[in-house]
Amino acid sequence: MLSVALTGGIGSGKTAVTKLFQQLASNADFQGSLKIIDADVIARDLLAGSLKQASINAALRDVHQLFGSDIFDSDGYLDRYKLRSLIFSSKNKKAQLEALLHPLVYDEIFSQLTSIHSGIVIIAIPLFFETRAETRAETRAEIKADNKFDRILVIDVPVEIQIERSSKRDKCSEKLVKEIISSQVERQVRLNQADDIIDNSGAFSELQLKVAALLQKYQSLANKSS
Repeated sequence: MLSVALTGGIGSGKTAVTKLFQQLASNADFQGSLKIIDADVIARDLLAGSLKQASINAALRDVHQLFGSDIFDSDGYLDRYKLRSLIFSSKNKKAQLEALLHPLVYDEIFSQLTSIHSGIVIIAIPLFFETRAETRAETRAEIKADNKFDRILVIDVPVEIQIERSSKRDKCSEKLVKEIISSQVERQVRLNQADDIIDNSGAFSELQLKVAALLQKYQSLANKSS
C-alpha cells in the first residue's frame, strides 16, 4: 500500500485534484486500486445532525457547549458559515474547536487505514501541517513517520489566486479569506515539506495532465511496495 497525504492552502484546488484521482482510477486502463479518505467528510459527519434529535453526536453536543446556540439554526442544525466566521475571529475559539475535532478526525483516518492493505490511498487533509504541528514534528521524515504516510502531496497556487477562488467559491469576503490564509502555515513551509507538488495555477486541462502523470508514478511506487 502507498499512502499519500494530500494537502494545500484554502482555494488551492485540493477537492478538484482528489476528484481527478478518483476519475482517473475508475478508467479501465488503470490496473490498480485507489481509495480516498477525506478529513473534511469525516469532520462534517462528526458535526452532522440536530441538537433536537434523540441521539446527538458527541462532537456536535460539545460544539454547542463551547460556543452556544447562536451558531445553530432554529431546527438545531449547525450553521457552518457562522461557525467558520466565529473561529476565524478568535484564535482562542479556533484553538478550542481544533482541540475537540482534530484528535477525532485522525482517529477515524487511522481506523480506516488499518483496513486497507494494498493499492494507493489518498488521504485528503486540508490542515495537515497545522494539525501535525501539535506533534512537534519538524522534518519531512518526522512528519511522515508520525502519521504513517509514505508521501506528502501539496497542491499549490499563489496567494492572490487563493483569495480570488475562495471568495468566489464560498461567497465570502476577501477579508475572511485573508484571515483564513493567515491562520494556516506559510506557503513555503508546505512546499519545503512536500514530496510531490502540483501547481494548480493554470488551466484545468493542465491540472488533468499533472494528476494523470502523478497517478502513474504512485501506481509504480505502490507496485514496488507490494
